[in-house]
Amino acid sequence: MDPLEPVRFVKHGCVCFEHENTVVYVDPFGISDDARDADLIVITHSHDDHYSPADIERVRREDTCFAVPADVARRLEHDFHIDDDYVSVLSFESPRIGFECGAAIQPVPAENKNHPVSFGFGVVLDFAGFTYYLSGDTDVLADNVRCDVLFAVCDGIWNMPGYETRIPGQVRAMDARPGLVVPYHYGSMGDTRENGARLCAALEAAGIPCREWRKGLF
Repeated sequence: MDPLEPVRFVKHGCVCFEHENTVVYVDPFGISDDARDADLIVITHSHDDHYSPADIERVRREDTCFAVPADVARRLEHDFHIDDDYVSVLSFESPRIGFECGAAIQPVPAENKNHPVSFGFGVVLDFAGFTYYLSGDTDVLADNVRCDVLFAVCDGIWNMPGYETRIPGQVRAMDARPGLVVPYHYGSMGDTRENGARLCAALEAAGIPCREWRKGLF
């Protein structure tokens, strides 16, 4: 199976995964309908384009599980009165955690001047037989992650300045190169609409497979 087959959509920093009636959202944002189908929602940090109450309301059910930093857990309690039993509070130092829906996540560091390392995390998601690494808002990729797909932040404004050279260099330095890199977190701010194409060109020139996700991105 193509490792992008379980990916329903990518919008800004939001990625939705679906397989065998299980649905996982990472940083739900820009949701266009009231799906209310989330088995698991992962929120990497509390900035408004990652913690969006309106979008959470569109996808959550009463039994949706959450994996979030501590400050997001407090906001979930305030905004939605979600039972603590459904909320896993994580940091970049937390161990891998599995969920009843079959997904498992491992938080990893994500940091830059706009996102201190203790503020949130990147996510390694095991789902549908594949491993996905979503970098989160960062300037530095975790070099010890082994994954089938790397979703690499490339807005170049708040995250990954110089992404066309920085990301290929960091991917080459990883212990094991990802099978595929997919640019994300671009196109919805500033003059970044072509960042995905530019990153893919730079990665392919370095011999690193890359695929730009166009459907539903903008």
